[in-house]
Amino acid sequence: MLYWWPIAKHVSAFLAAKPEFAAPWSIYPGSKGSAKSYPCIEVQWDEEAGVSIHKANQGNLTLWLDIWVRSDQVTPDEVYQQQYEAQLAILNSLEEWSDLLLEEVGLAVKIDCPGIASQGTITRPSFGCRMIITMEWRK
Repeated sequence: MLYWWPIAKHVSAFLAAKPEFAAPWSIYPGSKGSAKSYPCIEVQWDEEAGVSIHKANQGNLTLWLDIWVRSDQVTPDEVYQQQYEAQLAILNSLEEWSDLLLEEVGLAVKIDCPGIASQGTITRPSFGCRMIITMEWRK
């Protein structure tokens, strides 16, 4: 069974319902490329392991939460603060999201964030960072 797309849509809806990500934030399951509104989070998938045609009972999944903020300011202070607050809100919500996955999708999930990487300044005036979210799931 594949879970990456249902879980990517689930976390997108979960984050979009959080007050921290009310307007002007946009949450996208998948990448919007140049069509995105800022600030936003794009939920993308990296890999899924444990895929089997024989009723898999457990597996692993990695999602990327790409946080994008746009600014024409010379110094990135305001942008970094927005990214920092978004990162904290996501990290503080992972346990709640894990509980919802069990209740709504039927998967017991151990969620972790082994790292956050900056996209650097090459994309200015858009500033991005990638939160790596790993999941071990079982039925």
